[in-house]
Amino acid sequence: MSLLVGIRCKDSVVLAASGPGAVPSENGLPPARQWAKKLRVINDLAVLGVSGHDGLAQEMALSLERCLADGRHDSHEEVLRSEIRDALATPVQRTVAIHRTLQGLPGYGITTTDYVLSQSLVAVPFGKSLRLYVLDPDCSLTEITEELSWVAIGNARAIAEPFLAFLRHILWGGGLPSTAHGELAAYWSVRHAMEYYPAGLARPIQLTVMSLGRKDSVEVVERGERELAILDQTVEASVDAIRRSFGAQHTKPAGSGSAPPTPPPPSAEKPPRKRVPEVRLTIESPEQRKKGRKW
Repeated sequence: MSLLVGIRCKDSVVLAASGPGAVPSENGLPPARQWAKKLRVINDLAVLGVSGHDGLAQEMALSLERCLADGRHDSHEEVLRSEIRDALATPVQRTVAIHRTLQGLPGYGITTTDYVLSQSLVAVPFGKSLRLYVLDPDCSLTEITEELSWVAIGNARAIAEPFLAFLRHILWGGGLPSTAHGELAAYWSVRHAMEYYPAGLARPIQLTVMSLGRKDSVEVVERGERELAILDQTVEASVDAIRRSFGAQHTKPAGSGSAPPTPPPPSAEKPPRKRVPEVRLTIESPEQRKKGRKW
């Protein structure tokens, strides 16, 4: 399992990745860990992140290194896209061809396709700007533009994408974020997916920043433990602030929306009794009524 996040910022490109990926094991054994970094710096000119088998990622890194060493893509963007796509697709296509050849041979049976299923992120400079591309399993190259500004690849993509959309709405809205917001969003999204998928994702988290320095020089920096610890503190403080904000909103204020006031206790004095007019009734016997009757 793996997760890689790429964010295109105003003056930089930020990439984050989960730690060693889990590789399915046979015979009912627990999954094994690939102790290899997901983000690789190529010739101090590019950053490559591969979600897939580490052997295939090594071949893709070597192919991209040869591509960037030629320097034929400096003038035209279409040449850049074509060279990057061919450099990353060639190892994948070669591996697919080998697996097709092995299918059906004695001792191999039907080979698994997990080895060749991969996605890649590439951050590379072009002119006076930085570009971020994603290579899909079908070897199509897509640029991450200002309209979206972020991308997530890997098995935990479904967990990270909704959270990234939330952070984009909260932190920077439309357009491109600052480097600080990009680092926080990339790191937080990987950490969030790791907390909700602990069986598949593991630490340490990688965080790499590519930026343009003086005279359009390219600077690639991988954040260390101290910077990651500061980001952890920022995440905890942000979560605590959100909780306190929701707690304040749910407190009932005094006013029209509050509960009706409690009626006052009854008075100890008894209310005055109302006087009822006296009514007297006289009952006469039949003999008395005969005597008093006049004919």
